[in-house]
Amino acid sequence: MPNECHQADILYMPHDKIGYVTYLFCLNVVDVASRYKASVPIGATSIKNRESILTLRTIAKTFEQIYDDPDCPLVWPKLLVTDKGFEFKSDCERVMRRHNVKIQKAMSKHSVGIVKRYNLTLVKRLFCIQNAHELSFHTLGKSLIWVKNLPIIVKDINNSVTRLIDMTPTKAIKMKKPGDNVRYLLEPGKLKDGLGRRVTDMNWSPKVYNIGEACIQKNQPVLYKLLDRPECRFVREELLLISERVELPPESVLYQ
Repeated sequence: MPNECHQADILYMPHDKIGYVTYLFCLNVVDVASRYKASVPIGATSIKNRESILTLRTIAKTFEQIYDDPDCPLVWPKLLVTDKGFEFKSDCERVMRRHNVKIQKAMSKHSVGIVKRYNLTLVKRLFCIQNAHELSFHTLGKSLIWVKNLPIIVKDINNSVTRLIDMTPTKAIKMKKPGDNVRYLLEPGKLKDGLGRRVTDMNWSPKVYNIGEACIQKNQPVLYKLLDRPECRFVREELLLISERVELPPESVLYQ
């Protein structure tokens, strides 16, 4: 299910200077289930020592920038898989523990193959733009621009259908997961013994249910089965997600 397991990696990039900051790296995070991606450029005002920019503190703050962003659907996962790079130790591990995230160090490149593949795709897309820039403007040197194009490319990738899951990552990341509390959309006259629907009638079930399972089939919408319900399934648009922080009125009020 989305946001259960993420893979992360550092991508080394050409020097792209914007104002006083020179960007040399990019932190890439991929949600394993939905394939949703997030990328944040990492730079510094001084680049005398390239490796000194990748401090443990910087990486930890970059993770917080991704996961604490209300506009990013990626949240702190249960498991984060990384390589054995020094940048994912110390401060990074401390931040993950604070958010109850378990870190798993990959024993081989295959264990982080999803994010490594994303690195390759991202580099190809960004470098193609650099090549086009050189040809269009007949520049003598190589184009190093990539930071301003990064969010555009990432958004396009997230809105493109992924072959393995047969849907876009943007749609897949919004999939509800088993255990979520939901109400289902009522059919007309559902609570009124088949009589004509009134304007004041409820649109959603008064009772809150838990999602028992999700059925995923190729070229078909995801179907959700609710616990303690008859044998019927619902598509995503027929379910209303209920936050665990919502305090519901007593059933005596709902069903009076």
